[in-house]
Amino acid sequence: MFSDWPSELVPQQGWGDEAAISAFKDAIPWTVGRDFVAGTAKHLAGSLGLTKPGPPIKSKIVHDKQLQVLMPALGHGLSFPLSEIDILRDCVSVYCEWLSALLPNPKSSVPGPILSDPNHYARIIINHFYYLFVPRGAQGPDVINRQAVLCHRVLRTLQNIAQNSPCLSEDTWQTLLLFLLHINSALLSPPTIKVVKEDAGEQLCERVLSVLFETWLLACARCFPPPPLWNALRESCQRWRHRVGLIDQWNRINFALTRKLIGFMYGPSFPEITISAEDDLNIIPTNMSRDCIAQVWYRILHIIGNPVDLSRHTVISKTPAFLKYAISSALVIEPSQHPCLQMLPSIFLSAMKGVSGLVDAFLGVPNTSLDNLNQKGRQISPSSSFSLSAECRGEDAARLLANGRPKCNSILHLFGPWLFEAALINCNLQASPGPQHKSDVGSNAGSGSRRPVSVFAGEGSRKSSDSSAPGDSHADRLANLTPQHFQSGRAEALGALCRIFCSKKTGEEILPVYLARFYIALHQGLRQSDPSVSASHHESGHSSSSRSHGIRNGICSETAASILVNGVDLFRLDLQGVVSLVPSVLGVLECVLPEGELNAPSHLPVTLLRRAATHVLLSILPLPLHFQGLQVKEVGSNSGERLALSHLRPQLVNLLTSALQVETDPANTQMLLGGLLFCVQDAALCEVMDSISQHNFSTDRDHNIMSSGASDTVSSHGDYNSLDESCEVLSDGSLGQVGSSNFSSAATSHATLTSATDGEVLPVLEDSDSAHALFVRAIYLVCHRLISSWKSDVNVSLAGLELLSGLARLSIAEQDGLECKRAVKWLCDYIAYQCSRPPRAHSKDLHSTIVAAFHCASVWLVAHPYLLQDKECLATVLEVVELGISGSKSQVKSSDAPRLKHEKELKPASMRVRDSAEALLSCVLSQVGTFPSVCGAESLSSLLDEMTLLRHCNTWGGSDQLTRDTAAQHFRYFVAQNSIMLALLEQPLGNHQDPQPTVTALIRGPFGRVAWTMQLRHLPRHKSSAKLYTVNPGRPLPTNDVGIKHNVKPKYFPESVERIPLCKADKSIPTLESVIMNDEKSALEHDKLLQILDHQIAFEESVRRQVERETSEYPDVETECVAPPLCLEFQTARLLLSHFGFLSLDALQESVESAVPSLVALDSSMAGFARDLDVLDTTNNRTVDTAHIFYVRAGQSAPQDIMSNVVSSSSVHPHFLEFLNGLGWTVNVYQHPGWTGLTSTAFTVTSPPYDGTGPVDVNHGGSGFSGRSHVLYWSDALSEIAFVVPSPTFGQPSPGHQPSSTNNINTVGFVLDQCDRVGGGGTGGGSGSERSDSLPPYDGDVETGSSISSHTSQISYGHGNENKNRKFGRQTSAMSCNDHKVFLVWLESFDDCYTFPANELLCETVTGLESSSWKDKEANVYIIYIHALTNGLFRIKLQGQNAKLNMAGPLVDGQVVSRRVLGTLVRQTALNMCRRRRLESDSYQPPHVRRKLRIQEMVQKYRYEMNEPEFYTHLFTSPLC
Repeated sequence: MFSDWPSELVPQQGWGDEAAISAFKDAIPWTVGRDFVAGTAKHLAGSLGLTKPGPPIKSKIVHDKQLQVLMPALGHGLSFPLSEIDILRDCVSVYCEWLSALLPNPKSSVPGPILSDPNHYARIIINHFYYLFVPRGAQGPDVINRQAVLCHRVLRTLQNIAQNSPCLSEDTWQTLLLFLLHINSALLSPPTIKVVKEDAGEQLCERVLSVLFETWLLACARCFPPPPLWNALRESCQRWRHRVGLIDQWNRINFALTRKLIGFMYGPSFPEITISAEDDLNIIPTNMSRDCIAQVWYRILHIIGNPVDLSRHTVISKTPAFLKYAISSALVIEPSQHPCLQMLPSIFLSAMKGVSGLVDAFLGVPNTSLDNLNQKGRQISPSSSFSLSAECRGEDAARLLANGRPKCNSILHLFGPWLFEAALINCNLQASPGPQHKSDVGSNAGSGSRRPVSVFAGEGSRKSSDSSAPGDSHADRLANLTPQHFQSGRAEALGALCRIFCSKKTGEEILPVYLARFYIALHQGLRQSDPSVSASHHESGHSSSSRSHGIRNGICSETAASILVNGVDLFRLDLQGVVSLVPSVLGVLECVLPEGELNAPSHLPVTLLRRAATHVLLSILPLPLHFQGLQVKEVGSNSGERLALSHLRPQLVNLLTSALQVETDPANTQMLLGGLLFCVQDAALCEVMDSISQHNFSTDRDHNIMSSGASDTVSSHGDYNSLDESCEVLSDGSLGQVGSSNFSSAATSHATLTSATDGEVLPVLEDSDSAHALFVRAIYLVCHRLISSWKSDVNVSLAGLELLSGLARLSIAEQDGLECKRAVKWLCDYIAYQCSRPPRAHSKDLHSTIVAAFHCASVWLVAHPYLLQDKECLATVLEVVELGISGSKSQVKSSDAPRLKHEKELKPASMRVRDSAEALLSCVLSQVGTFPSVCGAESLSSLLDEMTLLRHCNTWGGSDQLTRDTAAQHFRYFVAQNSIMLALLEQPLGNHQDPQPTVTALIRGPFGRVAWTMQLRHLPRHKSSAKLYTVNPGRPLPTNDVGIKHNVKPKYFPESVERIPLCKADKSIPTLESVIMNDEKSALEHDKLLQILDHQIAFEESVRRQVERETSEYPDVETECVAPPLCLEFQTARLLLSHFGFLSLDALQESVESAVPSLVALDSSMAGFARDLDVLDTTNNRTVDTAHIFYVRAGQSAPQDIMSNVVSSSSVHPHFLEFLNGLGWTVNVYQHPGWTGLTSTAFTVTSPPYDGTGPVDVNHGGSGFSGRSHVLYWSDALSEIAFVVPSPTFGQPSPGHQPSSTNNINTVGFVLDQCDRVGGGGTGGGSGSERSDSLPPYDGDVETGSSISSHTSQISYGHGNENKNRKFGRQTSAMSCNDHKVFLVWLESFDDCYTFPANELLCETVTGLESSSWKDKEANVYIIYIHALTNGLFRIKLQGQNAKLNMAGPLVDGQVVSRRVLGTLVRQTALNMCRRRRLESDSYQPPHVRRKLRIQEMVQKYRYEMNEPEFYTHLFTSPLC
């Protein structure tokens, strides 16, 4: 910089006033001069008032000639040996007091001539001070400490004058700066003495350097030093580079200047450097201009020359001081062999840390500070530690780099030459003979056939090696100067380079020359193995397999570890040609991931290193299948051999599974599980697309291939299995092929599938790499680890169960039923083990894993219904269901006698577990093998309701307007078992004319609503249609052989009874004759009775004769045998209840276990009944979730701008609409009976307020799924999710803003309270019109004052006291958790994720399920960012998972996924996020529990209070009576 300027470091004539002092010394003898100086100094010091009390005495020196005599004497005294410490102290005291003449308030003891010309005499004094700092040789620690005390006083005085003097001239500033340069040179230029306490330079190093730099900065602000002084400073610093303190002070000044520089260059919003020391905050003068700061910053940055020279001891020792030491040493050695050079590795590391810290500062890395440089082996920048931390998931905690940071090229212009040179220390840049992959990935590192060219193999090194003697310590002195000991600094440089290139913004271009040097540096850093391992293998004679053996021993070099930790984003960016590093990176991953006992650098946590390796692995997993035809040439290879990326896939899969087997960290395990599911799904879809493309490859190549993501639901719905007839392995971007000779001309390569006619064979997956093989391996590995080692960690268990759920939904052609059966068996064993753990181990987290396992088992059984055809599998499932519901199995062992239900005590592990087991049982009985129904997957319940059924009755005329209340009056309502509501219609439907007892039942239970029509028939329907008799069967032939008829009158008493004489007791009852004779009235009544008897006897006799006459002859033409008239009135409700056993006396009575009888009748005429029935029907029997999708163009942060992007397809990425179609299928919100993302249109079929029944506009960019007319929908047997794309309103009401009646989101408690006060129901005329905008949220809970306060309030178990104290899951609250939001954000620029206005967009995402206070508290927003890379892959970023049950999969933060599986993985992750949120909530209730509570609430409100006779009488009366 200043090479053309002369240096002022060489003392000029008269420096230090040598002429006057020499004349003084030569004029008188030493003893006389010593006494003169001692007396003069003592006298002058005594007048200062420092040693005696009282004010200082005014100086009597009034002439310049007096000073011309005294000052040479004082200067001569400063050169006295340290044994004359008193004289030295007095001289220092006098000069320090005299220098106060430069201050605003000088001391009174300052002589007058000095006051009149302070700058002239100050320069003389400063020159004289030089002799105080000159080293006196080895004097002992005590003497050196005394000298240091005096030197510190002088430095404080000079620093005070520089800071506070208002009259310093330019010459004085230059003299002061030259003085500081000379004393530093005198103290620091000589090599460090072995005994630090005897080295004055080492004791004063930090102090003199800090004063030099601080005073220099003051001079820059007040009197800018001329170029010769800058050149002198540069040359001096380069002579002091063997001192540790120089680099420390250099870093300190650089950080302070950089802090100021960044402050005015990038503004206050840019993260500033953290400086903890208060003195360092004020080290930069406040009056220094911005231009001056920039100039000084750049000059100070280059003041020590090239920091990489610190790794070259021959360069550092090439100074006159080292040469002088070598000449004067007893053992004549070369300057490069001085023992003090052993500190060069740590000095080099400190310098690289300083440069790395400056890089972090310009990148805007938060918490960049000087304190971080002092950490041992700091190769992990704050950006790396944040990005690799599993706990750092706050909204802005993961914002690692400043948005307004400079471009990579700008930073590389500043620091690139140093960093590249440092990264290539001791590297052989000759091309290797062949590529490194698989077994020969690192053979060159351990082979002895090639020795790297070392910068240490200099002439001096060879000479010292040849001249070493047995008694010499030369070899020991150079033991720390081997190339391997500079690997820490090299690793720091590599880490800084990785952070620079990983800070690349979207669309930013990096110069090819920088990319070339960067890839070469990374290649050299990755192929470098541990020195000790290489040496041991070399000695053992291993050659090509040495690196492989070292890898299997789990040893990772320091440089490779730094690259992994700081370069986790290398393959997530659009770096041209980065794919050429895959073989090198894969070799290091094989060293880190599969080893349980990893030998990592001591300063680097093994868990953090494995996490970084996992991130890198997840980012390269999609490359082999994405670029199937791409062949790359490895960096540094001079052979023409190229490696196909598709050949690396088996190695990647084996690496992934091996890492899962040994990984113990929960966060790392969850990331690996996400990668495993991605591999299986990607392989499965790739096989399907390859098979389709082989049949029809001539179709449109840009057809939708992401829509196949919705095909993991096995359904008869047309959109479920929609798979494009053509597919493309996309690579719209370019990945250069980097070679060592011609990198800048790297051509872009497109890996596209071509037809067989083009001469290229379509790559196919190997058998060991097929989807079926991966499927089997994944099931076995995850299930085994889940039971053996993951069961105690809730997060890992949930991740494993989520992976198994994802595998269950895969459609693989060669699916093995035995493996599926084994997976279900393992799930049941897992549940049984978790339930059998001791009571102390039972916790909320444990029960969460059991609940998730039950859900996973349900998914497997629904996806594979044939499993229940296996008796063993069915028995296993039912056993675990029994265990979950009752808490124990009926038959623990096959040899045990089974215990019946009434013999067991009901003690489930918790209510959550019992609810999950009930859900699995219901799924087995009602959904397995039948989902989806013929109506589709939109609804599990029947779409028929009371109004629809009544319109099809024979008795319905259709004249009157039908309402919900009117329809309910025609039905009988009963509740059985306090959980099942029966709505019975006794009128036959119009399509059944047979006069059979018919009843139509709407059965509402915890798991949905079903409709059945039942008839009482004596024969099955298929037999009753065929008549077995003729129309006129004719008269039967008479049979006269009827036998002999005897007329015998029965006798009621024996004949002997009349012969028994009567006794007095028999005569106690008077006879009839006596009574009649005595009473006239009785006689008259007796006569009437006799007449009646006579009449009756005559009538009976006439009838007897007529019968005898009619039956005497056959046939009788007067009488014919006719059929009785048909019965047209049945109490079919009574018949149904009776046949099903509900009308027993016990069923109508209250029991000890429950206050509600088994069968209860409801009064449908009460006010509010129809409305509560609506609430029950709109309480879904599946979980419902909503995800809102936003498209963010580059640089956008305003909500309205973001929502406007989806209006037109021309303003969105061409793959965005494909991604939307991959999430689900399109439904019309007014014709869709399921969840629509908004309560006002969900679960009902209504007429739209405008013409919204048509198809979606084909030119929309996503606004067609805004919820106004259409949404994207996906469902299975257990859950529903709607995908809504908010868009601006154009004359239509926004779906996110409900009408005024629902502007305030009410809780269900408020609505039910309104229902109690307002009678009647809806007034709509359609089958679904009963749903109004004011309906409550479907899965909120009842108000606080409700009679149903908790899930367990109506249920009790057993009769013992122990059950009274037993507490189950939810005790006080049943409020559902629906205040969380899931956003899917498509980013054109990845940096926009840090400015995405999530909170401002919350008002556009109202669904109606939120609680009344959700806006008042901080909303839980889970965001999945999707960024499309130019190479056709997609980068994922997750935000908001800061809860206890975090990291919902299968997507992982930072993962790179392919186009074909993007929609599927995003949907599964969104569902798992919501599912984990529900698991974490203490107040969440499953859907079937909420429906059960609704029914119990209606029982308490509308129950008929009747006894048994009244109940039976009610059955015989019409419901309309």
